[in-house]
Amino acid sequence: MSGTDWTPWMKKRRARVLCALGAVLLCCLQDGATVTDEVPVFTEEPLSVVQKLGGSVTLRCSARPPSANISWRLNGRELVAGVGGDLGVVLEPGTLLIPALTNLTLGRYQCVASTNAGGLASVPANVTAAKLRDFEQDNQQDIEVDEGNTAVIQCHLPESQPKAQVRYSVKQEWLETSKGNYLIMPSGNLQIANATLDDEGPYKCAAYNPVTQEVKTSTSTDRLRIRRSTSEAARIIYPPVSRTIMVTKGQRLVLECVASGIPTPQVTWAKDGQDLRFHNNTRFLLSNLLIDAAGEGDSGTYKCHADNGIGSESAATVLYDVQVFEPPQVTMELQQQEVSWGESVRFSCLARGKPTPSVVWLHNARPLASSPRHRLSARVLRVINVGPQDNGLYQCMAENGVGSSQAAARLVTLPTGVPSRSGKLPSILRPLSPDKVLREQVPVKPGATGSVLTLDCSELTGQISVAEAPVILSQPRTVKADFYDLTWKPRHDGGSPVMEYIVKYRKIEDPPGEWTSSSISGFLHKLTLAKLQPASLYEVEMSAKNCAGLGQPAMMTFRTGKGTSIHLSIITMMIIYPTTVFVNTRFFPPEAPDKPTISMATETSAYVTWIPRGNRGFPIQSFRVEFKKLKGKGGGEWEEAVTNIPPQRLSVEITGLEKGMSYKFRVLAVNVIGASPPSAPSKAYTVVGGGRPNERPVDGPYITYNEAINETTIILKWTYTAVNNTPVYGFYIFYRPTDSDNDSDYKKDVVEGDRYWHSITDLQPETAYDIKMQSFNEGGESEFGNVVILETKARLNQRPSPSEASSQRPEHPGGPVPRPSDLPYLIVGVVLGALVFIIVAFIPFCLWRAWAKQKQTSDLCFPAVAHPVSSCQYTMVPLQGLALVGHCPLDPHLPPTACHLPP
Repeated sequence: MSGTDWTPWMKKRRARVLCALGAVLLCCLQDGATVTDEVPVFTEEPLSVVQKLGGSVTLRCSARPPSANISWRLNGRELVAGVGGDLGVVLEPGTLLIPALTNLTLGRYQCVASTNAGGLASVPANVTAAKLRDFEQDNQQDIEVDEGNTAVIQCHLPESQPKAQVRYSVKQEWLETSKGNYLIMPSGNLQIANATLDDEGPYKCAAYNPVTQEVKTSTSTDRLRIRRSTSEAARIIYPPVSRTIMVTKGQRLVLECVASGIPTPQVTWAKDGQDLRFHNNTRFLLSNLLIDAAGEGDSGTYKCHADNGIGSESAATVLYDVQVFEPPQVTMELQQQEVSWGESVRFSCLARGKPTPSVVWLHNARPLASSPRHRLSARVLRVINVGPQDNGLYQCMAENGVGSSQAAARLVTLPTGVPSRSGKLPSILRPLSPDKVLREQVPVKPGATGSVLTLDCSELTGQISVAEAPVILSQPRTVKADFYDLTWKPRHDGGSPVMEYIVKYRKIEDPPGEWTSSSISGFLHKLTLAKLQPASLYEVEMSAKNCAGLGQPAMMTFRTGKGTSIHLSIITMMIIYPTTVFVNTRFFPPEAPDKPTISMATETSAYVTWIPRGNRGFPIQSFRVEFKKLKGKGGGEWEEAVTNIPPQRLSVEITGLEKGMSYKFRVLAVNVIGASPPSAPSKAYTVVGGGRPNERPVDGPYITYNEAINETTIILKWTYTAVNNTPVYGFYIFYRPTDSDNDSDYKKDVVEGDRYWHSITDLQPETAYDIKMQSFNEGGESEFGNVVILETKARLNQRPSPSEASSQRPEHPGGPVPRPSDLPYLIVGVVLGALVFIIVAFIPFCLWRAWAKQKQTSDLCFPAVAHPVSSCQYTMVPLQGLALVGHCPLDPHLPPTACHLPP
């Protein structure tokens, strides 16, 4: 080959090499470009946290591919740099930091991982404030147990977040864990095995919050007494009645059963009629039943039976109804990954769990609502007439109060006529298989449920709408102290059968408690709300759910009973002597109704719901609702909204409200005596629309007057000037001893409404306090106003004795006036006093009649000689005077038996 021929050949070869290298480089660039087109997959999701206010919280979230963008949401609102900065939240790659937890940063957090394929939302993580409430007032209990048996000391722990740890004071020592024959159970009870006389004495329990590190002690002390008996039939001393236990799958299940008797009883357990002594899954601790990891098969009825050969065998028996709850497990299917524009696509979601999970559909991490193009049900999502806006990731998010779970699938839409590439898509773009489903269990209060109606909404034809709110039939009061039977009936179902009812309830308090949610089958119309607190006010919201979605809620409030009963003899006396009810009593109008609750009816109307209290002897004839606009300092005056509301109606719709305006409502009850005092004002209700919501107040109130009126009480007065006419709903008063430099020592009193004075009570004598105030509305709290320092008065050295103090009390000019709440005791006192008066007056009359009878008998039968009166029998006839039945001889020598009285 000549040199002239070699050069063109080399040029051609070099061109081919360059083309090959270019092709390889182009493929690499394409592969690199498709990395951001991957479906994001979470490698770590945020977990729920309980922290004290002021403490720091860190939430973590990471996903594949590393190039995925991570963002955060709080209560559905995206946290960006500006908003996050306002809340004091620091956003960093893969983490969210709350340096100091406040009420504004509490709530439900989710992280969102986004790529070009779409957005994926994590399961929610709840950030909750730690708290420990005080023990409720309780009386001392005297507990008796037979020697050698197991004793039980119960501790009714107060509400705590997280659950409080129990401690016991035993023989001048605080016991935190089980020791010796003292066994602290998961329920908080203390069991004393083989109790002897050495175990007699006082026992006291305390609650410890591991987050706030607070310790609170019970208000009463129980006393244990050991008795010695020769023989006694077996009896179960704990639990006193049958119970229902709910446990999450995988958790330890402990069923307590403590029996007493002489000789010591033998305790046996059975489940659904089967003896558990030889069951591999169960263990026994003393007479208690333990299951280390509860499973689905452990649901059922357990029976504890105690027998010692004395008495009836069936007498000492108690039952446990055990329900094992399971967090959701989600499987999602998409039959066709790629569809052409104008076609329809169908997603299937199978969510299993107990209680039945509620399902939310998301598209690119945004919740989907029912529309003509989106048909939603708990199991199926249909997208009609798809277009390019429907590209992305679809999620099925399931929650049931025990945990959360989610599954996702990707949808790709193509222009009409473009061939499908579904066979060439990487596996990561296909619907996530069940083993790739990401799950995160979030501990939440479990709620009871029934089986939800299974219905394929895609098969329904015609126009459907959401179901109307059900009609709640339950009465607003119950005599039961710890549970409430909620009953209802359905309204119009909107053309689609009701699949389930969603019921939420919580205790009305300040601050409001957490909602407890339940999902009930559409076939059922009754639900028992259990584990309630006595003499407490609760609010309920329930909605019906069909194929069109969740309808508007029906709302009500109810009050639980006190748990006390009136003795039958008192009731009997009140029936026998009804005329004594109003003796020496004054007549009063009804008591003020409970604080009303407000809920939205329409854009310009709201429902006001209330519960009446005592009528003080005369039936309530009507109710009256008043309202007040909140604008500027103190707001407007109270105005009548609705009058002459029938007594059987405990809810009314207030119409004609102004958009953007805030209102408060109160209720009065009316009987023949007059109108009751007004109820406590409701919480502020802001009508949606009408521009931006109210901003938080700028300036705090200014304390103008303060005085220590005694050794434990300080009175304050203040003024407030609104800036930009911003409404104020009330004021916060913070106070702590001056010698403390810990912000957690501040206590807070809340003054609602337009009152500009307040008394701070239960202070320490001769102690200086720092006092400062804030104003608040629905937008938040203002800055603090001025700070004042005031010292309480010194404790007096000399105190009068109780007898002297009672003698020095001023009396009412007309005598002591009974309080309305003392009316039952006054009635009983009057009745008992009348009975004593009748008995005292009747005794002399009976003695006089006996003397008269004896004299008449002596005169008629034996005028000459004295003879035993008992030998002459007679009968008194009230209308005809004294008459002798038979013949009474006048001969004194006849024997006594001769004076005969016919039978």
